Amino acid sequence: MLKSLHETALEAFLVVFAAAQPGLANNALEADSITVDEASGIVEAVGQVQATADGRRLSTEKIYLDRDGGIIEVPAPLALTETDGTKITADAARINTQLDRGSFSNLTVTPAEGGRFAASRADKDGEELALRGAVFTACPVCEDDPQAAPLWQIRAGRIDYHRAAQDVSYRHSRLEVYGWPVAYLPYMAHAGPEVIRRSGFLAPSFASSGDFGTAIETPYFFDLAPNYDLTLTPRFSQKQDPFLTSEWRHLTRRGSYQITAYGHSPQDELLRDDDKQYRSGLLADGQFSLAGWDVSASLQEASDDLFFRSYRLNTFSRLENKLIAQRQFGNQSVRLATHRYRNTVSAEEEATVDLIAPSLTHSYYRRNALLGGTLNVTNQLTHLVRDLGINTTHAQSTIDWSKRHITRGGFVLTARNRLALDAYELTAETAAQQQTIDAAETFLSANALALGLAYPLQRVTETDRQTLSPHIQLVAATDNQDYDAVPYSSTGTRSLTRAQLFQPLATKDEASRANFGLTHSLALGQKLTTEFFIGQSYNLSDRSYSDVATGYGDGRSALLADWKLAAGPLSLVQKARFDKTGNQLLRSESAAKLGLSRLTLTAGHSFFEAGQSGNDVLEEATAGIDWQLSQYWKLNGAWRENLETDQPVRGEATFTYEDDCTLASIEIVRDYSRISGSNIEPETSINFSFTLQFVNR
Repeated sequence: MLKSLHETALEAFLVVFAAAQPGLANNALEADSITVDEASGIVEAVGQVQATADGRRLSTEKIYLDRDGGIIEVPAPLALTETDGTKITADAARINTQLDRGSFSNLTVTPAEGGRFAASRADKDGEELALRGAVFTACPVCEDDPQAAPLWQIRAGRIDYHRAAQDVSYRHSRLEVYGWPVAYLPYMAHAGPEVIRRSGFLAPSFASSGDFGTAIETPYFFDLAPNYDLTLTPRFSQKQDPFLTSEWRHLTRRGSYQITAYGHSPQDELLRDDDKQYRSGLLADGQFSLAGWDVSASLQEASDDLFFRSYRLNTFSRLENKLIAQRQFGNQSVRLATHRYRNTVSAEEEATVDLIAPSLTHSYYRRNALLGGTLNVTNQLTHLVRDLGINTTHAQSTIDWSKRHITRGGFVLTARNRLALDAYELTAETAAQQQTIDAAETFLSANALALGLAYPLQRVTETDRQTLSPHIQLVAATDNQDYDAVPYSSTGTRSLTRAQLFQPLATKDEASRANFGLTHSLALGQKLTTEFFIGQSYNLSDRSYSDVATGYGDGRSALLADWKLAAGPLSLVQKARFDKTGNQLLRSESAAKLGLSRLTLTAGHSFFEAGQSGNDVLEEATAGIDWQLSQYWKLNGAWRENLETDQPVRGEATFTYEDDCTLASIEIVRDYSRISGSNIEPETSINFSFTLQFVNR
């Protein structure tokens, strides 16, 4: 007979499954109404039904519980939540009272970490699900049309989802894009949504270029340990044998490092260099903390000088290997470094440095030192090796004292004194080089005292703020021309810019001079801000600055004029250098940026008169675009052109689509690089990648 245990739908009744399944003390059932057939042992629960077992929870509107058989029949739509948050929704199910085994019809499985499965039916056995007539996608459900096909999904005759191992395997699978089949595989597998990293193939990418033709890259990731891994990326192409890239990453207790190696055996004369049958490259870098020392290292090596340029990996004009170790001791520091250089484009000259070993630097810093100023003492020992020129061992001590004071009247007073003591040991291999050494002094010293005065004047109203700041500096320096006889001692140490005008030069290059600068800034609320600077240096000594590229001169220096403007989304920056009279433009660097809500446009122009950057006039223009076309589509582009020769330098454009489940991009690059006597010629490359991605929620 049927016995009513509760007639009120607003109250809940609790049945402990242990009565039917001894030992299951954590199992319980709640419902608005529960009836029991004492003869058959069938329990019928109706209303807001909640069944729990070992942390799993079943929600539905109606169930039939066979107390003797330990089976629950669910004829109504249901939701089963696993202990890890995985949720199964289905039209109907037959499941055991532990809620860990059973079968479902017309179900959807949503793992807690993202992605979703759907199937016409499925069998559940603990942590394993076997889905029939199933699909999988990482795309979220479309809010406007929940029944719409996702951007991509994998449809298969059977999908096995092993939740504990986080393995997903497919039989007779096909990839569909917006419901249209685009690829078929009889078998495939991938890691489950909860996996952060695991060995396996990564998303392939496709490319096309003149050297390789049509190509595909298929990276394979080796998850060797939690703290190190290896990625091998072979490129299979139409014209060449496979090009292999390998990347090793290692995180240690003391730091981390990574090594990237490239290797290829070219198949035609286009990629050969000096008849080499095999070409390779190696890049590595690392940072470590060892016994209180911060150690960094980098390695750049190649089988031939133009390897990296030939394969369009980068545009290194010089390869550098270096090892640096430094440590802080309170207000002191020690730095030990070694560098090895290799020119890849320009030929070596006598001034070319091939090796620096060692470079040892000791620094001491103290506030409130002499007269309340700041004291910096730097001692350095450097040995430079030149394969073609003179080797140099240089020891230098620099004592730098500075102080800044603001008077009650608003005047800003600055004082700085720099004393340098230098000792050189020079070695030569040729008679001409020996004559150069004989003409140079071995022990030298130089001192420079700089006194500065600035008086910022400010006018503030309710709507704007203006600041006018004149700046004057006088530098008194000893006669340092004896340094000019030291080989290569002044190479590339001077360049007149706004930032450098009131900063001390290297003491050996300093001269008595007067520096003048005037800065004006204006701010009109949040609508417009401007800044203008003009400055010049006057040489008060007999020292000659023969290198016009530095900007300094025997009398007046070049004239500097910089300005900035920002008005809403528009910003403009201009840096210019004129001759000493201000009549001829020597250098100009301009940049413009327009930043709107979804569109950013940039443009640039640079001009260098002959002698300012090389022997020839250099004029270039650049342009860039960053456009968020829609919620998911983005366009990035850049263009660079040499206006003096009317020749483009490089152009590139990238279209990217990215949403929660997909990342696709197509990149088009036109590189106009050309190096005479080599295989470096202009080339167009097209790269395409398509990634089906998980987004953890």
